[in-house]
Amino acid sequence: MTSESVHRVVYDTMVFFQWAALPEGRQHGTAKAVLEGSVHLCLSLDLLSEIKDLLTRPAIVARTKSLTPDRVDRFLEAILQHAEMLPSVPNVFSWAQHPDDDHLFNLAIHAKAKYLVTWESRILKLATDQTQDATRLRQLAPNLEIITPKILAGKLRNPE
Repeated sequence: MTSESVHRVVYDTMVFFQWAALPEGRQHGTAKAVLEGSVHLCLSLDLLSEIKDLLTRPAIVARTKSLTPDRVDRFLEAILQHAEMLPSVPNVFSWAQHPDDDHLFNLAIHAKAKYLVTWESRILKLATDQTQDATRLRQLAPNLEIITPKILAGKLRNPE
């Protein structure tokens, strides 16, 4: 795979959760893409903090027995080893409906990501919404596609 064909991506927190919660040795396509270098994962300090918070919440750990402290530490190390950390991400976009997600959008904009990968329907809707916020996001990141992990896996299997 040439460097021109490796797209910059931002994964939302739930994509990381799925990756971390799977049994050892079993990985879905978004995880494999990062580990194999098929995509260039971009992280921010805010996103990393959100991932750590989610993976160590007592209620989440109680329901997801695979998320032991050792497993979470190894998972976070693997992410950091295979991702580009963008330590300073300017806040150029805010989504009034859900400002908790602003850090994802700002990371995608700053990283010039090709894909923002999420299962969140409210985020996926921004790709086609005609709201002022959606229009502004498209202006700030005209090449950004907001897609599901399943769609990303298909694009990686069948590059355009």
